[in-house]
Amino acid sequence: MEAGKHLSASFLLKILGLGERVVMKKIHVIHHTHWDFEWYFTRDEALIQFVYHMDEVFAALQAQKVDYYLLDGQMSILDDYLDAYPEKSKEIKKWVNAGRLFIGPWYTQTDELIITGESIVRNLSLGMKMAQRLGGAQPIGYLPDSFGQGADMPKIYNGMNIKNAVFWRGLPKEKTANREFIWKSEDGSQVSVANIKNGYFVGVGLIEDDDAKNMMTTVVQGASVDDVPLPVGGDQRYVDFNLKERISFYNQQLDDAKLVESNYVKYFQDLKQHQNELDQVTGEFIDPSVSKIHRSIYSSRYDQKYLNDKVERRMIYQVEPLMAMAERAGIPYKKALLDKIWKLIVRNHAHDSAGGCNSDKTNRMILARLVEADQLSYSVVDYLTRKITESDVNYGENTITFFNTLPYPITKRVKFQLSLKNPAFKLMKDDQKITVDVEKVTKEYHGQIKRDTSAYRDDDFYYKIDCSARINLPALQWQSFDVVASEAVPALLENTTDKSISDNHFKIEWVDGKLNLTNLNDQTLVEDFMYIEDGGDEGDTYDYSPAYKNQVYRLDFKDAAVTTRKGRVTSQLILQGTWAVPVDLAARAENLRNQQINYQLELELDGSGRINHELQIHNEAKDHRMRVINRTNIYAKASYADTGFGYIERPVVDPHLKDWQAIGYHEEPTAIFPMIHYVNVHDDERSVSFLTKGIKEYQITGAQNDRVALTLFRSVGYLGRPDLLRRPGVASGNQFTYIPTPDSQLQKEMHFKWATYISKQFDPAEISKEFMEYAVTNPNYQAQDLNQFTNTLKYFVMHPLKNTIKAQPFFELVDRRITFSSLTKSIDGTADLIRVVNLNKQKVQIDQLINLDKQYYINETDFSGRIRKDLGYAASIEKISFQPGEVKTFKIAR
Repeated sequence: MEAGKHLSASFLLKILGLGERVVMKKIHVIHHTHWDFEWYFTRDEALIQFVYHMDEVFAALQAQKVDYYLLDGQMSILDDYLDAYPEKSKEIKKWVNAGRLFIGPWYTQTDELIITGESIVRNLSLGMKMAQRLGGAQPIGYLPDSFGQGADMPKIYNGMNIKNAVFWRGLPKEKTANREFIWKSEDGSQVSVANIKNGYFVGVGLIEDDDAKNMMTTVVQGASVDDVPLPVGGDQRYVDFNLKERISFYNQQLDDAKLVESNYVKYFQDLKQHQNELDQVTGEFIDPSVSKIHRSIYSSRYDQKYLNDKVERRMIYQVEPLMAMAERAGIPYKKALLDKIWKLIVRNHAHDSAGGCNSDKTNRMILARLVEADQLSYSVVDYLTRKITESDVNYGENTITFFNTLPYPITKRVKFQLSLKNPAFKLMKDDQKITVDVEKVTKEYHGQIKRDTSAYRDDDFYYKIDCSARINLPALQWQSFDVVASEAVPALLENTTDKSISDNHFKIEWVDGKLNLTNLNDQTLVEDFMYIEDGGDEGDTYDYSPAYKNQVYRLDFKDAAVTTRKGRVTSQLILQGTWAVPVDLAARAENLRNQQINYQLELELDGSGRINHELQIHNEAKDHRMRVINRTNIYAKASYADTGFGYIERPVVDPHLKDWQAIGYHEEPTAIFPMIHYVNVHDDERSVSFLTKGIKEYQITGAQNDRVALTLFRSVGYLGRPDLLRRPGVASGNQFTYIPTPDSQLQKEMHFKWATYISKQFDPAEISKEFMEYAVTNPNYQAQDLNQFTNTLKYFVMHPLKNTIKAQPFFELVDRRITFSSLTKSIDGTADLIRVVNLNKQKVQIDQLINLDKQYYINETDFSGRIRKDLGYAASIEKISFQPGEVKTFKIAR
């Protein structure tokens, strides 16, 4: 050292290790593959690749080329693999037990925004059950590619004993700029999250890019702790046999980070020490901040969404409760059959499958699975209702039995069909005549069919009579009604020339092509309360985007043929007509309305306090979006829509609608939002809800935000397109080729069903109950031999039970502030699981929640039936406290 030179204080501190130091980041290199169940390819095509991929996985693990490997967190791909190679289960189990191969917990990587919460639970249950047989599931909510994150996922994860989660898309910087955080639901559920902001494929750079420092700059940006995950993998990507060499190569270049082979279990173990340092975040994540989010995919392939919604509703609200009712009557519970149906359903819940952003050949397979699930599920209902009815002590000629599969008494209008020798009848219950509307009478032949119909005997004819009646049914029970011969044939619904219908709640009137609605409870009038909007759609199966040369048309009912049908139970206003729209984008650009679309709109009032809407159209146009616009006379400041186990408030205009490109959003954040079964707007005086069957998308519109637009369908012809007005840049899906999807133009007959429910105040529990009463039908079975084809199974012979049975109460949900969610069987088959939810955002104290028919041993459990709290023997569940949005499951031992 030169004389006169002095060591600086900072330098002394550095060499003594007491001053500034370089923080060493620990980079958890996590090798994986992302194996879309299906997409522009079918599952069959992908299976061939996967069969050979598994050879690579086993070879890499055996040769120590990789220490760990993640099979994408879903079991469906392994289910197909083991169907072909069942002997490979031993090898899979070997590596899982060794802690080197990670599988599950999902059956398929679910969509989180338009799939019911109970379906998501079934998805996890199926995946974890299969993974358990193979050594155990990765205990992580792994959804690296879902198009947005649902607000209730922490509840679901905690309910399935999952404490950590990984995802990519949707998190806005306003929530947190950090990669790791605590995600909480309003009930207190929480998970630690790794947000892989650069995607599940970012680590491919480790293999292909020699610039280690640049790569690390990308990977650690936003990391608030020293442990950082680096996923190495991609879509159907092969095993990287040189992973260890590349890690060594990087480590030689880096002095502020060290790469180690790892897995998400190890990563979250290390992250746990930083729990108190992490940001806490709530809500849903559906912003296009770090990637495209496809905030209008909820209306692609409406036909699939409608059928999926139908089978979900049937399974949750009919099949599962009915099977529990049947078991109590002595009919065995068929858990394996339910699992088979649910597997078919949740195979369609993978994010691409549920979204509909697939090739036509893939979508045909999705529809085929949904049709199969539909057939299986309605056949379960048909079999059990017949078996129970024909074993019931009240079974006799010309009785009809109705079933209530909900855990509270109902009074509602039911639709049913009678087969009678004589059309003169009356419906009786305990010597009381039930008011019946007859909608249609058809004379039918039930003898042997012959070429010469003149040879048919009069004695071989009978009458099919379509009816509706308002009846009372107790909770989770069935009741028989007598069909008694009468002197008079019930009058058909009266066809009138009136242009209006009414009940004790509403009046609907057709005036000069517009529909006016009067609320008779407060005499408020909404003029032109609903109409149809048709606009161009130059988007793709991922996203709506207006046509470059767009024309938007208001489609009213001015030229409609108007019919009214009025009865004592129901009244209907039926509009039939034709709308003119452009046949394609070229015609729309020229403002040429050269395609006719035939429609029939039926509005129905039945005293329920709801307005039922059914629209049938035959679409023959291309590249357009059709929405129903509902005026509410409420100047909305926010919208409210149901989620998996709750509801969420959303803005009517996204705060970044004007500056989205400047801040780097990947698509326009139009306030188009998903829902599962309802959307609501309300003010201090009124609440208006729209309850839907399969319609999954809405937007608040109008200059004063006084209209709710429900997207009926989108008609598009390509999987992905580049340079959309709402999504500039590269195409979604495959960026290098156009994949035509002519089936997604939906040029066919379509049926849309929704209801309007108007009340004085917003009550999510009440809206949910209204939805169930609207959307959950009541199965029925008539004792008769005239018509052997009321359903497919009717023609088959069947033994009744050895001993006659009668309807017995099981349980009743007493406090209507709490909402029924599901009734299923415990995994071990020894108990029923009753799940309920507090949909309110406030804590609720319940004195009397559930009344049971007798004493049972009761436990409070997690979603899968693992015991959380012992409640002992009791004939009721009472003195229960619910946190805001809390879901509770009760195990009722047999």
